[in-house]
Amino acid sequence: MRATVRVRVLATDGPQVWIAVSGRLARSTLPALAQALRERAGEGFTAIFVDISTLADDRDVPADALRELFPGGARLTFHLIGAADGLRLQPGHDRRLVFHPDPSSAWTVWVCGPPPRGARGRRAARTPAVRTRSRRSSLGSVT
Repeated sequence: MRATVRVRVLATDGPQVWIAVSGRLARSTLPALAQALRERAGEGFTAIFVDISTLADDRDVPADALRELFPGGARLTFHLIGAADGLRLQPGHDRRLVFHPDPSSAWTVWVCGPPPRGARGRRAARTPAVRTRSRRSSLGSVT
């Protein structure tokens, strides 16, 4: 069976975009996922929230290849939701990557902006605070 990956934009607000990724992460699906992330960055989004909680990992992709999924850029921040262990990436290796254990912690950052400078002296991702409002998608609404 051929591996596939599906990327859906669920919400946008200013410089932020929230996308959901489902399917199977494999060598054959890396280019499609990388292209989707490049497109979001190319559209001007600087805070990209990526829900990967339902993404299955074939474990045949090296960690270096996983890090290359994320386009370069000093202004870009990728908020990975739900699968830090599943992607075998360690926080701190790439300052652009912010890990969230579940959607609620990512949602807090989406709505309120990042917390102040962390206890370890690392600055949190720069995401502007936004007002709360309903965001609709083809999958329903998030409030």
